[in-house]
Amino acid sequence: ELDLIFSFDHLDMPGRGKFDDYQYDLNYYKEYIIYWLENYGNQCWMSLFFENHDQPRMVSRVDPDPQYRMVVAKLLATMLLTLPGTPFIYQGQEIAMINKDFRSIAELRDIESLNFYAEWRKELGDHEAFQRVLVGSRDHARAPMQWTKGQYAGFSTVEPWIGADADYQLCNVEDQMAAADSVFHYYRQLIQWRKTHRTLIYGEITFVNKKAKDLFTYYRRDEEGVYYVECNLSRKKRKRKGRRSDGERLLANYPESAAEELRPYEAAVWKLK
Repeated sequence: ELDLIFSFDHLDMPGRGKFDDYQYDLNYYKEYIIYWLENYGNQCWMSLFFENHDQPRMVSRVDPDPQYRMVVAKLLATMLLTLPGTPFIYQGQEIAMINKDFRSIAELRDIESLNFYAEWRKELGDHEAFQRVLVGSRDHARAPMQWTKGQYAGFSTVEPWIGADADYQLCNVEDQMAAADSVFHYYRQLIQWRKTHRTLIYGEITFVNKKAKDLFTYYRRDEEGVYYVECNLSRKKRKRKGRRSDGERLLANYPESAAEELRPYEAAVWKLK
Protein backbone atom coordinates (compact mmCIF):
# COMPACT_ATOMS: atom_id res chain seq x y z
CA GLU A 1 0.00 0.00 0.00
CA LEU A 2 3.01 2.30 0.38
CA ASP A 3 4.86 3.80 -2.57
CA LEU A 4 7.52 5.57 -0.51
CA ILE A 5 8.66 5.30 3.09
CA PHE A 6 10.98 7.27 5.34
CA SER A 7 13.60 5.18 7.12
CA PHE A 8 15.30 7.07 9.94
CA ASP A 9 17.95 4.42 10.58
CA HIS A 10 20.74 6.50 9.06
CA LEU A 11 20.20 9.65 11.11
CA ASP A 12 22.08 8.32 14.15
CA MET A 13 24.87 5.80 14.27
CA PRO A 14 24.33 2.50 16.13
CA GLY A 15 24.31 2.96 19.89
CA ARG A 16 24.08 6.73 19.55
CA GLY A 17 21.26 9.21 19.86
CA LYS A 18 20.95 12.80 18.75
CA PHE A 19 21.73 14.06 22.26
CA ASP A 20 25.05 12.19 22.30
CA ASP A 21 27.99 14.44 21.52
CA TYR A 22 29.77 12.69 18.67
CA GLN A 23 30.90 13.34 15.11
CA TYR A 24 28.76 11.56 12.53
CA ASP A 25 30.77 9.14 10.39
CA LEU A 26 29.57 9.23 6.78
CA ASN A 27 30.97 5.71 6.31
CA TYR A 28 27.89 4.57 8.21
CA TYR A 29 25.67 6.34 5.69
CA LYS A 30 27.65 4.64 2.90
CA GLU A 31 27.02 1.21 4.46
CA TYR A 32 23.35 2.02 4.98
CA ILE A 33 22.81 3.07 1.35
CA ILE A 34 24.71 0.09 -0.08
CA TYR A 35 22.75 -2.32 2.13
CA TRP A 36 19.40 -0.99 0.99
CA LEU A 37 20.18 -0.68 -2.70
CA GLU A 38 21.95 -4.02 -3.04
CA ASN A 39 19.52 -6.09 -0.98
CA TYR A 40 16.15 -4.77 -2.14
CA GLY A 41 16.62 -4.99 -5.89
CA ASN A 42 16.26 -2.55 -8.76
CA GLN A 43 12.76 -1.56 -7.65
CA CYS A 44 14.03 -0.14 -4.37
CA TRP A 45 13.16 3.56 -4.32
CA MET A 46 14.39 5.39 -1.24
CA SER A 47 13.57 8.62 0.54
CA LEU A 48 16.88 10.48 0.42
CA PHE A 49 17.35 13.02 3.19
CA PHE A 50 19.76 14.22 5.85
CA GLU A 51 17.70 16.76 7.77
CA ASN A 52 14.20 17.39 9.05
CA HIS A 53 12.43 19.47 11.68
CA ASP A 54 13.38 17.03 14.46
CA GLN A 55 17.13 16.78 13.85
CA PRO A 56 20.17 19.03 14.31
CA ARG A 57 21.89 20.27 11.16
CA MET A 58 23.87 17.59 9.35
CA VAL A 59 26.82 19.80 8.39
CA SER A 60 27.43 20.46 12.09
CA ARG A 61 27.18 16.78 12.90
CA VAL A 62 29.61 15.67 10.17
CA ASP A 63 32.29 18.30 10.85
CA PRO A 64 31.74 21.52 12.82
CA ASP A 65 35.03 23.06 11.64
CA PRO A 66 34.08 26.26 9.74
CA GLN A 67 36.74 25.70 7.06
CA TYR A 68 34.89 22.59 5.85
CA ARG A 69 31.37 23.94 6.08
CA MET A 70 30.72 24.63 2.42
CA VAL A 71 32.50 21.58 0.99
CA VAL A 72 30.65 19.29 3.44
CA ALA A 73 27.34 20.88 2.45
CA LYS A 74 28.13 20.31 -1.23
CA LEU A 75 29.28 16.73 -0.53
CA LEU A 76 25.92 15.97 1.11
CA ALA A 77 24.13 17.59 -1.83
CA THR A 78 26.10 15.45 -4.31
CA MET A 79 25.05 12.22 -2.64
CA LEU A 80 21.49 13.39 -2.13
CA LEU A 81 20.97 14.17 -5.81
CA THR A 82 22.90 11.36 -7.51
CA LEU A 83 21.60 8.31 -5.62
CA PRO A 84 18.42 6.45 -6.67
CA GLY A 85 15.35 7.72 -4.86
CA THR A 86 13.40 10.86 -4.10
CA PRO A 87 15.55 13.60 -2.55
CA PHE A 88 14.12 15.86 0.15
CA ILE A 89 15.87 19.17 0.87
CA TYR A 90 15.01 20.69 4.23
CA GLN A 91 14.80 24.47 4.55
CA GLY A 92 18.24 25.99 5.09
CA GLN A 93 20.07 22.92 3.88
CA GLU A 94 20.47 24.53 0.45
CA ILE A 95 22.60 27.34 1.96
CA ALA A 96 24.51 25.17 4.47
CA MET A 97 22.79 26.34 7.63
CA ILE A 98 24.42 24.97 10.77
CA ASN A 99 23.46 24.47 14.41
CA LYS A 100 22.61 27.64 16.29
CA ASP A 101 24.77 29.24 18.95
CA PHE A 102 22.12 29.28 21.64
CA ARG A 103 23.52 30.85 24.82
CA SER A 104 20.99 29.79 27.45
CA ILE A 105 18.03 27.51 27.98
CA ALA A 106 15.81 30.61 27.92
CA GLU A 107 16.46 30.90 24.17
CA LEU A 108 15.06 27.45 23.42
CA ARG A 109 11.39 26.78 22.66
CA ASP A 110 11.33 23.04 21.88
CA ILE A 111 9.34 21.20 24.55
CA GLU A 112 11.51 18.07 24.17
CA SER A 113 14.66 20.08 24.88
CA LEU A 114 13.09 21.86 27.85
CA ASN A 115 11.86 18.60 29.37
CA PHE A 116 15.23 16.89 29.01
CA TYR A 117 16.97 19.92 30.49
CA ALA A 118 14.69 19.83 33.55
CA GLU A 119 15.46 16.12 33.98
CA TRP A 120 19.21 16.23 33.33
CA ARG A 121 19.98 19.31 35.44
CA LYS A 122 19.11 17.33 38.57
CA GLU A 123 21.95 14.94 37.80
CA LEU A 124 24.39 17.04 35.77
CA GLY A 125 23.82 20.61 36.90
CA ASP A 126 22.67 23.56 34.82
CA HIS A 127 25.70 24.00 32.54
CA GLU A 128 26.24 20.34 31.65
CA ALA A 129 22.53 19.75 31.16
CA PHE A 130 22.33 22.71 28.78
CA GLN A 131 25.38 21.55 26.81
CA ARG A 132 23.83 18.11 26.37
CA VAL A 133 20.52 19.58 25.24
CA LEU A 134 22.36 21.87 22.83
CA VAL A 135 23.86 18.88 21.00
CA GLY A 136 20.52 17.55 19.82
CA SER A 137 17.88 20.25 20.21
CA ARG A 138 15.23 20.37 17.50
CA ASP A 139 15.41 24.17 17.63
CA HIS A 140 18.59 24.08 15.51
CA ALA A 141 16.39 23.17 12.56
CA ARG A 142 13.49 25.41 13.58
CA ALA A 143 15.32 28.73 13.83
CA PRO A 144 14.34 31.36 11.23
CA MET A 145 15.41 30.84 7.65
CA GLN A 146 18.37 33.10 6.94
CA TRP A 147 17.19 35.19 4.01
CA THR A 148 19.28 38.36 4.30
CA LYS A 149 21.72 40.29 6.51
CA GLY A 150 18.83 42.46 7.62
CA GLN A 151 17.08 42.53 10.98
CA TYR A 152 15.83 39.10 12.10
CA ALA A 153 17.70 37.60 9.14
CA GLY A 154 15.02 38.97 6.80
CA PHE A 155 12.60 36.38 8.14
CA SER A 156 10.09 38.86 9.59
CA THR A 157 9.67 42.47 10.58
CA VAL A 158 9.00 41.59 14.21
CA GLU A 159 10.92 39.41 16.65
CA PRO A 160 10.34 35.76 15.69
CA TRP A 161 9.38 33.04 18.12
CA ILE A 162 12.89 31.57 18.03
CA GLY A 163 15.79 33.95 17.64
CA ALA A 164 18.66 33.68 15.15
CA ASP A 165 22.31 33.92 16.08
CA ALA A 166 24.84 36.04 14.16
CA ASP A 167 25.40 33.39 11.48
CA TYR A 168 22.92 35.05 9.12
CA GLN A 169 25.53 37.78 8.61
CA LEU A 170 27.83 35.15 7.07
CA CYS A 171 25.31 32.80 5.49
CA ASN A 172 22.06 33.90 3.90
CA VAL A 173 20.05 33.34 0.74
CA GLU A 174 20.59 36.82 -0.69
CA ASP A 175 24.38 36.58 -0.59
CA GLN A 176 24.42 33.01 -1.90
CA MET A 177 22.19 33.88 -4.83
CA ALA A 178 24.79 36.49 -5.80
CA ALA A 179 27.78 34.14 -5.50
CA ALA A 180 28.30 31.74 -8.40
CA ASP A 181 30.23 29.21 -6.25
CA SER A 182 27.73 29.12 -3.39
CA VAL A 183 26.03 26.06 -1.93
CA PHE A 184 22.72 27.44 -3.22
CA HIS A 185 23.93 27.46 -6.83
CA TYR A 186 25.56 24.05 -6.37
CA TYR A 187 22.14 22.64 -5.48
CA ARG A 188 20.62 24.38 -8.49
CA GLN A 189 23.26 22.90 -10.80
CA LEU A 190 22.81 19.42 -9.37
CA ILE A 191 19.04 19.63 -9.74
CA GLN A 192 19.43 20.80 -13.34
CA TRP A 193 21.86 17.97 -14.16
CA ARG A 194 19.49 15.50 -12.55
CA LYS A 195 16.59 16.76 -14.65
CA THR A 196 18.50 16.76 -17.94
CA HIS A 197 20.50 13.56 -17.34
CA ARG A 198 17.84 11.05 -16.39
CA THR A 199 20.49 8.40 -15.82
CA LEU A 200 21.12 10.15 -12.49
CA ILE A 201 17.50 9.41 -11.57
CA TYR A 202 16.67 6.06 -13.13
CA GLY A 203 20.01 4.56 -14.13
CA GLU A 204 21.27 1.32 -12.62
CA ILE A 205 23.69 1.86 -9.76
CA THR A 206 26.90 -0.09 -9.23
CA PHE A 207 28.99 0.52 -6.12
CA VAL A 208 32.78 0.15 -6.35
CA ASN A 209 35.59 0.37 -3.77
CA LYS A 210 33.05 -0.77 -1.20
CA LYS A 211 35.66 -1.83 1.35
CA ALA A 212 37.75 1.33 1.01
CA LYS A 213 37.20 3.43 4.14
CA ASP A 214 36.16 7.04 3.51
CA LEU A 215 35.60 6.43 -0.21
CA PHE A 216 32.06 6.32 -1.57
CA THR A 217 32.14 5.68 -5.32
CA TYR A 218 29.51 4.44 -7.73
CA TYR A 219 28.41 4.31 -11.37
CA ARG A 220 24.98 5.24 -12.74
CA ARG A 221 24.27 3.58 -16.11
CA ASP A 222 21.56 3.29 -18.70
CA GLU A 223 21.19 3.55 -22.47
CA GLU A 224 21.84 7.31 -22.29
CA GLY A 225 25.29 6.99 -20.82
CA VAL A 226 27.52 6.27 -17.85
CA TYR A 227 28.21 8.56 -14.90
CA TYR A 228 30.71 8.13 -12.09
CA VAL A 229 30.40 9.72 -8.64
CA GLU A 230 33.33 9.85 -6.23
CA CYS A 231 33.17 11.13 -2.66
CA ASN A 232 35.73 11.50 0.11
CA LEU A 233 33.81 11.03 3.36
CA SER A 234 36.50 12.43 5.66
CA ARG A 235 38.71 15.47 6.27
CA LYS A 236 41.80 13.42 5.33
CA LYS A 237 43.12 13.27 1.80
CA ARG A 238 42.41 9.95 0.14
CA LYS A 239 44.12 8.38 -2.85
CA ARG A 240 41.79 8.15 -5.81
CA LYS A 241 40.78 4.67 -6.83
CA GLY A 242 39.78 4.49 -10.47
CA ARG A 243 40.82 8.09 -11.19
CA ARG A 244 38.80 9.53 -14.05
CA SER A 245 40.78 10.70 -17.06
CA ASP A 246 38.38 9.47 -19.72
CA GLY A 247 35.41 11.69 -19.05
CA GLU A 248 34.05 15.15 -18.37
CA ARG A 249 33.86 16.45 -14.83
CA LEU A 250 30.33 17.80 -14.70
CA LEU A 251 30.31 19.16 -11.19
CA ALA A 252 32.49 19.15 -8.08
CA ASN A 253 32.77 20.91 -4.74
CA TYR A 254 36.34 22.07 -5.48
CA PRO A 255 37.02 24.45 -8.37
CA GLU A 256 39.76 22.32 -9.97
CA SER A 257 40.49 18.61 -10.14
CA ALA A 258 43.46 17.13 -8.26
CA ALA A 259 45.35 14.42 -10.08
CA GLU A 260 45.87 11.61 -7.60
CA GLU A 261 44.04 12.57 -4.42
CA LEU A 262 40.60 13.45 -3.22
CA ARG A 263 40.83 16.41 -0.88
CA PRO A 264 38.88 16.69 2.40
CA TYR A 265 35.21 15.93 1.72
CA GLU A 266 35.75 16.26 -2.03
CA ALA A 267 32.92 15.10 -4.30
CA ALA A 268 32.76 15.02 -8.08
CA VAL A 269 30.37 13.82 -10.78
CA TRP A 270 31.87 12.58 -14.06
CA LYS A 271 30.21 11.84 -17.39
CA LEU A 272 32.19 9.07 -19.02
CA LYS A 273 32.92 8.88 -22.73
